[in-house]
Amino acid sequence: MRQTFGSGGPFEDMYGYSRAVRVGNHVMVSGTCARDDAVVPDAYAQALDALHTIGRALAEAGAQLGDVVRTVTYVTDMRDMEKVAAAHREVFQDIRPAATIVEVSALADKHYLVEIQADAVIEQP
Repeated sequence: MRQTFGSGGPFEDMYGYSRAVRVGNHVMVSGTCARDDAVVPDAYAQALDALHTIGRALAEAGAQLGDVVRTVTYVTDMRDMEKVAAAHREVFQDIRPAATIVEVSALADKHYLVEIQADAVIEQP
């Protein structure tokens, strides 16, 4: 069974995607950027806000941050890696998912510095 979840993000309807999709015990969260007041020129703040949005999407899909097995992070400037890593470490310190970080030339909005996607597997009782 496939379930989709939206978060009201500005690009969801325009692009035609869901914030998260759950199939069985797998939850995939789309690339997520900072929202609203968190779109500031600080990669740490943007990453932390994106991770909080991911956490809310996971919860709506019946998962939690502890279920995350993989993250992929896109940054527009690899010099921000330490700031982004600090936010990732703050959220995933004990979870330690597989993780990738790559630099890209641009994201959907010129003010976005970071975009993070996550995959989770909900452990069956």
